[in-house]
Amino acid sequence: MLVNAVQRYMVLAFIFIGISLTAGFILERIEGYQITTTEYYGLRNAGGLIYILSLILGFGHYLLAFYVVILSPIAWLLQKYVRFPMVRTVIYMVGFGWGGLWVFDLMYNPYFVNGYHLNQVTSIWIFAVVGLVYAIVENKIWRKGQMQNEQKTT
Repeated sequence: MLVNAVQRYMVLAFIFIGISLTAGFILERIEGYQITTTEYYGLRNAGGLIYILSLILGFGHYLLAFYVVILSPIAWLLQKYVRFPMVRTVIYMVGFGWGGLWVFDLMYNPYFVNGYHLNQVTSIWIFAVVGLVYAIVENKIWRKGQMQNEQKTT
């Protein structure tokens, strides 16, 4: 199915973009739904389809650039030098959770955070779970690739 590492990383890029946008949508559904003013155009005010399109158009190209420039080299280094999948999983969870703080700060300004008592920890947990999902999918894709390579050599 996936012949080489480039194809694997392309599939992982689409998976990364999909689960990251899903995490942004979930974060908006949990935290952004608390904002009841018309000053904020989130999921409640703009509607589901418009909000999803704004996430894709607003953050999609940033996610692709982030994956190509930062995450794929890190993933390659982790795949090459960290032998234990559980350690890689923890590294992904911590990294994605830390990225959740950044996303939270991008999505909500301090006025809304203080006025509506929004919680950053929710974003950390959502994105840590995204890191877990990404690590599991990456591990499955790399194992499947190793199995295919072994079958070709025998």
